[in-house]
Amino acid sequence: MEKEPLLYQTWLKKVGKEKIQAFQDSFAKSFEISLCILSSKGKPLTIWSNSLLFCHYMMRKNRERCIRERQDAINYVLKQQKPHIFECYMGLTLFVCPIFNCNEIVCVAYGGGVNLNKKESYDSSKIDCNVPILAERKLKDIINLLGETFNLLDGRQELTQEGPTKNRTPKELRFLQNKLSRREIEIVELINDGLTNKEISEHLYISEKTVKTHVSNILAKLEMKDRMQLIIFCRQNNVV
Repeated sequence: MEKEPLLYQTWLKKVGKEKIQAFQDSFAKSFEISLCILSSKGKPLTIWSNSLLFCHYMMRKNRERCIRERQDAINYVLKQQKPHIFECYMGLTLFVCPIFNCNEIVCVAYGGGVNLNKKESYDSSKIDCNVPILAERKLKDIINLLGETFNLLDGRQELTQEGPTKNRTPKELRFLQNKLSRREIEIVELINDGLTNKEISEHLYISEKTVKTHVSNILAKLEMKDRMQLIIFCRQNNVV
């Protein structure tokens, strides 16, 4: 993804990498899980918090398999746009939680390293380790809290190098009064050009599901029922 470096680097700068690291360390310690912020390509953007010794051991022995399994989980989340809990090949339970800005995933929170529901499927004979045990409901609550916390950091502003106030045209300012993001404005323009959701997704290099979410948010913000009402509104107000 060519836009990935811009998105996650700008997000880190906007929120503050030191603040993210401090929160991550505190969160991981409080719930006894390992945690790290990764790019969509699996690149660590923060230093691992509460990293499990057992995982370090297995990473040294089976690095390629660990990385491949991690990336497969990240790819699944990028496609489904929701958190994912999975069990690694050694039996440890891990999760990937998407981090959004304006309905687009900029990076993910990757963590866990727990023994879910007291399963003893990991090979503890190979290393002396203390793997935390969590109930499935507790883990889901932790992931939900993590996701909601990162949602609070979403300023609903598009992540661009120019910033949210540069190079706005009059039609963008008109839409901004209705609280539309720059990406939502792009989608409105494409809707008015007659593009379908699938064509918009191909044009903007985002998933069709993300386009549908954007369209739903646009209609809700403008208190409109459907795309036709949106098109009529735009043409009557000379905003396209």
